[in-house]
Amino acid sequence: MKKLSLIAAFVASVALLGSCLRGEEAAPVPAGGMTFINTFIEANQVAYRLDQSYIQDQFNPLDYRSYGFGLLFARENRRLEIYSAYEQARLVDTTFTIRDSVFYSSIVYGTHDDPRHFVTIDRIPDGVDDPREVAAVRFYNLANLPHRVTLRIGDIEPVAAFRDRPLETPATGKAAEGFNLITPGTYTLTVVDEDGETITTRQGIELPKGTYTSIFLTGDEREPSTFYVGRIYQRVN
Repeated sequence: MKKLSLIAAFVASVALLGSCLRGEEAAPVPAGGMTFINTFIEANQVAYRLDQSYIQDQFNPLDYRSYGFGLLFARENRRLEIYSAYEQARLVDTTFTIRDSVFYSSIVYGTHDDPRHFVTIDRIPDGVDDPREVAAVRFYNLANLPHRVTLRIGDIEPVAAFRDRPLETPATGKAAEGFNLITPGTYTLTVVDEDGETITTRQGIELPKGTYTSIFLTGDEREPSTFYVGRIYQRVN
């Protein structure tokens, strides 16, 4: 399974079927796309159930610090359940709406005692004339630690959205779904705590033109060696 460090998301069609009727191609089925992201550290894998049926695909179950992409029928009140491979505990039971031709992300994290999840809508930032000529980033603190953290991208002064982030709640995760424009380039990413102490770094991260990137801090304070800066290039509307 591809990790968060890889460039391209694993693409798998979940729910679209093509058909023909009387020699004519059928009308397209309304669908949206969802990136499933697993940063739930207390299980090696999680499994996804959509509308009471397990998603049958190569990324389900999904390894920790991995992601997969699927196409889903567009409709309201789609029920998503996420289960931990450890003791088959149900972590998430939620409903959401899939709109036609819209991209989303489902992000699961936290612990068995406090599982957390949110769904984002993945959009090109407002005011961008040519999406191929810009790079943009968003940042989430998904690590199990008590500190607020700040993301530093090279020597660039962190924007407000990257500063002093506590462990995300579903509300703060949703609120931070927007991407922030950045000068395209290759950077060292550093995550620091409130005192400016480095938690972890990652070098050689490419943020080229035309990319919309989610950056995550994952890991657990009980095992500091597990702290990791994850990176995913996202599909955007």
